[in-house]
Formats: sequence, structure tokens, C-alpha cells
Amino acid sequence: MTDTVLRPPRPTPWRVLAAVLACGLVPWSVQTFADGGVPFLRFAWGGLSFAPVLYARTLPEYLALSGSPLLVPWIVAAACWVLAVASASLAFVGREDPRVTAGLLVLAGAVNASVAVRFGLQPVRTGYPVGTLALWAVAAWRYRASARE
Repeated sequence: MTDTVLRPPRPTPWRVLAAVLACGLVPWSVQTFADGGVPFLRFAWGGLSFAPVLYARTLPEYLALSGSPLLVPWIVAAACWVLAVASASLAFVGREDPRVTAGLLVLAGAVNASVAVRFGLQPVRTGYPVGTLALWAVAAWRYRASARE
């Protein structure tokens, strides 16, 4: 019997970019309501509401319509993710610093977690920072892989 060790895939430029981009596709937070209201999904680009019908609103639309104090950290988290995408893209020309890409993902995840927690502090609401887990997992993979290179 041979010992097999499961190792994460080698971080080629395409894999790194795909993983960082995938972080923008998962909901960054799932926000639920104690009264049984339909959950709201918040992404890097905006949000999805399911009541009364499926409705998508972009982050710039939220800026125009709301003065919520949660918008500023949401924008900061999204900006960190966009910068991580740009940093990962630099791998195609041999200029990516994996520590920068990983650090930006960690920052995006931390700020996103603060948004979800602050949403959850409001009465009858709960925020689950799903995207934070994805951002931190990709950051850990990218950082660990760079340490082995």
C-alpha cells in the first residue's frame, strides 16, 4: 500500500486567476431574517433579493439609493478583491507577488466579515460571511503555494 498525500493543485497563473475570480462569484454574505423573510445574497458586485421576485441591484445602485454605513466597508472589501484580481493577473507577465495577492484577499475577507457581523447585530437579522471563508481559503492556498516555490 502506498501513502498518498493530497496536495492542492500547483498555482499556475490560470489557476490562481480562476480561484481569485471565483471568490467574486460566491455570495459574500447570506443575510437572513428571523421573521422568515427571504434571504438576501450580497456579492462583491451587488446583491440579489428574492422577494417579491428575483431582483439584482449593483453596488453603484446601492450607493445612489442608500446612505447605509455598511456601504463603505462593502466597497473597501470589493476594492481589495478587485486589486487581488489585478495582482493575480500580473502572474501572466511574471510580476505577481503572491504575498500581495494573498494579503489583499485576507483584507477583503476581514472587511467582508465585519459587514456580515454588523448586519447581524441589527434586530431579527443574521449575516453569514460565506465569502470570507472562500477569500481566506484562496489566500491560504496562494500564500502556502508561494512558500513552496
